[in-house]
Amino acid sequence: MKPFDKSALPHKVTLTGADCFHLVLDKHAKEYGAGGNVMRQVFYFNSSLQFEKISNILNSSPVVHWLCNIKLVQGGLFRLPYWKYVDTGNQIILLQHQAPEENEIPAALLHRDITVKSERFIEADLVYYPSGSCAFIISWNHILLDAKGTTLLFEHLNQISENKTEDVDLFFPSKEKRVPFMAYIKNMYKVKKFVQVSARPPVSSVAKQATKSQDGKTYTKTISFSNEETEKINKKALKTGSRFGPTLYLIACCSHVIHFINKQRNNAGDLWLPVPYDGRLRSAAGPLISNCVSFLFYRIPVSELNNLPQTIKYLAAQMRTQIKDGIPRQYSMFLNMMRYIPLWLYYFLIYKTNKGVFASFLFTSAGDNFNGLKTLFGEPIKNINIIPALTFPPGLTFVFLNHNDAFNLNITYSPEVISNNEMLLIEQKIKETLLADY
Repeated sequence: MKPFDKSALPHKVTLTGADCFHLVLDKHAKEYGAGGNVMRQVFYFNSSLQFEKISNILNSSPVVHWLCNIKLVQGGLFRLPYWKYVDTGNQIILLQHQAPEENEIPAALLHRDITVKSERFIEADLVYYPSGSCAFIISWNHILLDAKGTTLLFEHLNQISENKTEDVDLFFPSKEKRVPFMAYIKNMYKVKKFVQVSARPPVSSVAKQATKSQDGKTYTKTISFSNEETEKINKKALKTGSRFGPTLYLIACCSHVIHFINKQRNNAGDLWLPVPYDGRLRSAAGPLISNCVSFLFYRIPVSELNNLPQTIKYLAAQMRTQIKDGIPRQYSMFLNMMRYIPLWLYYFLIYKTNKGVFASFLFTSAGDNFNGLKTLFGEPIKNINIIPALTFPPGLTFVFLNHNDAFNLNITYSPEVISNNEMLLIEQKIKETLLADY
């Protein structure tokens, strides 16, 4: 492995608006007894990866080194928070586990937290199975990386395994353009008005406002679809009106399932959910570090949940309007402005606006970000899964990922919100809804 130049690493990286929003989500989770804002990416292999080889590759990465040697400097009134590179000589810790069942992720690994005060903001694990296969899991605090950033990270690790050199500058965000204060203020009123109208009460959520997590643990369920099933889902998405890829179809299917659960509870009502929107150019090679996402906001009245084509048509109209009106760009600008106020005040304002509930449920799709990733560390990948942070409340998140032209769905939930029987019902209904004939 080629050594990297530590002097090329930035000593200060200012948090983006989306990074700071994840700081708020981290605080929100803690207030409700849940774990921190930790994401996990799971790679499954048919063979066993060599511990020493993986450890050497990870510790040859300037990005991994930087993530293991930074601390968060909190902002204040008109002072932006930033990451400070301290180079204490920390290396990433790679742990090994033995699991009795194929594809099982040890509970101790899932429940391990990475807080904003941790010495390292990234962790790695190898899980070995009786068949001779294994899983590689990388965990990180969401404040630092988004889904596209992790794609770039794994491509970067592949470059290291092939002994190729990359430009470190591509990994980190470029210097921001200065925005006049009055432009921030004008934009704030526009965004505030839009979100308040979109999220106006009453909104039905899977979580009650007063509900808190009792153990702070992450519970997860993975549903894998075959290539044939995925092709069928994509065709049904197009047939039912989801013409810009399957995302709106996936959102609609999840919404119908949650509406069914809410009706079972005699709690049916309008649904509201913010969906991440990647702000990078499609072919962008960076930045790797920082969240570069904004949001699209979808409100689905009960009257628009009679059938999937109706729901998708309603979602598509909202998406077109918001993109035409520049809502993702305006909201990103709003998030950047919110960095200038203390975290406690930021949290108070968000909490007050949303009355303690951020969404009816949460949804995200990695799209095709990982579809073309065939190998990692020079070894062919059997499957990939994302285990998201448990944002509580609402305490229920659907994450779709496409790999080797096959969908994986991960459902992360809190048992205080979704009972075991309800989770079995959700699993059954989501399969039925995604694959049903229309």
